[in-house]
Amino acid sequence: MNDATVRRYRRPGYRITLGSTDITPRVNDRLLFTQAGQAQTASGLTMPGVTLARRDGDQHRYSTTDRDAYIGVKAFWNDTDDAERQSVLASSDDNAKQLRPTHASEADALDAARAEWRRIQRGLAEFELTMAHGRADVLPESPLRVSGFKPEIDATPWLVTEVEHSLGDNGFGTRVQCEVKTNP
Repeated sequence: MNDATVRRYRRPGYRITLGSTDITPRVNDRLLFTQAGQAQTASGLTMPGVTLARRDGDQHRYSTTDRDAYIGVKAFWNDTDDAERQSVLASSDDNAKQLRPTHASEADALDAARAEWRRIQRGLAEFELTMAHGRADVLPESPLRVSGFKPEIDATPWLVTEVEHSLGDNGFGTRVQCEVKTNP
């Protein structure tokens, strides 16, 4: 039997769902673009929550990052009127992360800086769970609650960022990646 895999890809600030198998969640065979971290469907409805217990997974990984590493994001853009490179800020200028690409307009640069700032805020902690028995109901942008892990893992409101379903000789399995769910 050949393996079939469905992947969800990310673009800064947005999530993109792609797939070509029958286990792919589709809406009229169209790609879905939704703003990352909102836990909403493309139509604006709240995504249904999912609960997973430690016994559901074969492996898990939990990591945290230093929230205070960056306290802002700086993005650059080309001002064609003055022929100068300008910058915009999301949050604070003190210890701001500088984005490498130079954007075409101030609006594009500000959008990129805000998207990166939201990503930094969401990326305070990450959680990954691999399940030998797949769960087709787990979708990107779904709020996730877990139980049976360390208290700080169980107490964290998670948001599913990536789901990989696989079907092969070992059966149907699911790998779920999550980040901290923040309030929009």
